Amino acid sequence: MARLCPPFESVEQFEQTREELVSAYRASLGSMPESCALQPRTLEREDRGDYIREKLEYRVEPGEPAVAAYLLIPKGVKLPRPGVVCLHQHGGQFALGKSEQVGRIGSPLQHVALELVRLGYVTIAADSRCFEQRGKYWDGDGVYAHSLLIQGRTLAGAFVWDIQREIDYFCSREEVDSERIGVIGHSMGSMQTALMLPIEGRIKVAVASQGAKLYEKMIERGDNFPWAYQLPGFYNHADLDALYWLSAPRPLMLTGRRQDSVSHLGDQEEVERRVGNVYALVGAKEKFAYVREDGGHGFGDDLRRQAYAWMNRWL
Repeated sequence: MARLCPPFESVEQFEQTREELVSAYRASLGSMPESCALQPRTLEREDRGDYIREKLEYRVEPGEPAVAAYLLIPKGVKLPRPGVVCLHQHGGQFALGKSEQVGRIGSPLQHVALELVRLGYVTIAADSRCFEQRGKYWDGDGVYAHSLLIQGRTLAGAFVWDIQREIDYFCSREEVDSERIGVIGHSMGSMQTALMLPIEGRIKVAVASQGAKLYEKMIERGDNFPWAYQLPGFYNHADLDALYWLSAPRPLMLTGRRQDSVSHLGDQEEVERRVGNVYALVGAKEKFAYVREDGGHGFGDDLRRQAYAWMNRWL
């Protein structure tokens, strides 16, 4: 199939291509591991005043160590509540992961799971491969990512698998309304959000902060390709903006900063145009927003306020 790029001529044309493109996308993620029982275990439970914080672990695939995560449960509200999966950033800070999201360490600009539980959401934050308690995967030279490739897998696919298992666990909790699940991520977490959207229907609302990139622009600039963006063969079918517009008409907010050196303004504006075209085509213009401010790579206070308002509106 030819590389697809909005605008489409009709809703029918869009819908006809969606299934084929999702199939191509699944193939680009590589093979997935065998499933296994979650075998969840609560390690700690602490009353933090206005919320409960649990440290827990669960299994994602045979032969791999259990994944560590935090679950935050609001107090003083009627349960079950909507839940938000909070995906942490990269930033070259491999000692940080889930703990930054829940406010134990790191930048206050990344305490997203903590801020959302205080707005009445149940939140979950888990370590991605290579980060915090999953640091065994980090080698500095991409050896782990290469080892996945020679097995017919990809790091992007591993991220998708892990987050789907995270949602499996999240939806098993009686405190969570499994029909109202959102996802939010900044930077690497934003890319992980994009990776999930075409194939994970349990996500009802999404916010992706500072992650808009295009293969076309990266090739023009001569950028290095992060492993999470490497989807073998997918560029024969579409560019990375497709990961966002394939989810239409589900509510989606993207955030950006004009001087961002990671998600360049030109990429942002082109992604905004293409995704906006599809949402308008399917009659869901109000369910897509791209908010932007001055500054470098970061999830600033005003952007986070708008992101949380988006969650409140649709979730």
